[in-house]
Amino acid sequence: MKIKREAKLAVTALAAVFILIWGINFLKGSSLFESKSTFYSTYDSVEGLKVSSGVMYRGYQVGQVISIQFTGERFDKVLVKFSVNKGLELPVNSLAMIQSADLMGSKVINLVPGNSPVFAVSGDTLRSQVEQGLMEQVSQQMLPLKQKAERLMGSLDSVMVIVQGLFNEETKKNLGNSFGSIDRTLRNLEGASENLDTLMKSESVRISSILRNINSITGNLRDNNEEISNILGNVSAITDSLKRASLHQTLMSLDNMLASVDSIMGKINRGEGTIGALLNDNDLYYNLNQASENLNRLLVEFRYNPKRFISLSLIDFSSGKASLEEYGVVIFESPERLSMNSEIYMQNPGVKEVKYKDKYLYIIDSYKKLKAAQRKLEDVIKRYDDAYIVKIDFI
Repeated sequence: MKIKREAKLAVTALAAVFILIWGINFLKGSSLFESKSTFYSTYDSVEGLKVSSGVMYRGYQVGQVISIQFTGERFDKVLVKFSVNKGLELPVNSLAMIQSADLMGSKVINLVPGNSPVFAVSGDTLRSQVEQGLMEQVSQQMLPLKQKAERLMGSLDSVMVIVQGLFNEETKKNLGNSFGSIDRTLRNLEGASENLDTLMKSESVRISSILRNINSITGNLRDNNEEISNILGNVSAITDSLKRASLHQTLMSLDNMLASVDSIMGKINRGEGTIGALLNDNDLYYNLNQASENLNRLLVEFRYNPKRFISLSLIDFSSGKASLEEYGVVIFESPERLSMNSEIYMQNPGVKEVKYKDKYLYIIDSYKKLKAAQRKLEDVIKRYDDAYIVKIDFI
């Protein structure tokens, strides 16, 4: 059957329209066949954001702006609707930030993920923020420089005013008056020196009398030199008496006591004596520490496992049966004895320690019947994969 020419033209036109729509959406960064999630965000100003602007997440475009419209009672807010790829999960407290995409001023929405464990769903409104543009950042950086320049210009203006004031007529007159005052001051000093010279000449007799009096005082001091020496000798005797007093003996005793203490401390540091050996001998310290730990282990073991002090031995399976046999559930075995602070003791306060040949077995519980021990083993093996049952015997 032949297809009519009109049908071919119709199919071709539809294909061309489809390819045109697909190409436009492809250039915008969207796909006709990819599902999207829609989110909203409100801003005071979108700062040059346009419909079809990109939506970025960690530097990769994951969607685009669908619509921009005013909202609010007085249209004081801008509502931006944008799409995001369906597979992208955003925490509910994520931030939709408008920021510059390049130096030309293009704007995009950058999604900054939050830390909420709850994810946003399509139709939610995300928190919004507008990043400062390049010009705002430059203006903010240049503002301190501008203020400094303004202050400098103000200072220069003040200096120019001062310099201009120095060269006006009034200032010249003031400088002349100042120099006149200095000249008068020098003449006054000259007159004062002349008056002082006249005074010295007229009062020379009195000055001579004052000097004679001073000479008389020094003579008296010289004549009474012996008495002054006696006074100083008495003061020296008093200081010697204080020196010979019991205070000196007390200080000497204290000094001897400190010397003895220093000698004792020296012996202790050298390891001499019982205290010195206790403080400096590491073997003695470790032995005392080990003895304390063993005693603590014994007391704890006696508290939680008093039955252990009944003679307990393991029966070799190749020998005959004992009279009082039980089946113990072993949760751990070790070639060396475990510390009381180990994880086995901390998690299982009632665990029993039994030495068998060259290793230590740690039994969590014992039963007279094998089936009871097997049931306990099924519960214990969930926590300890290497747990097993051993036959024990009381002798």
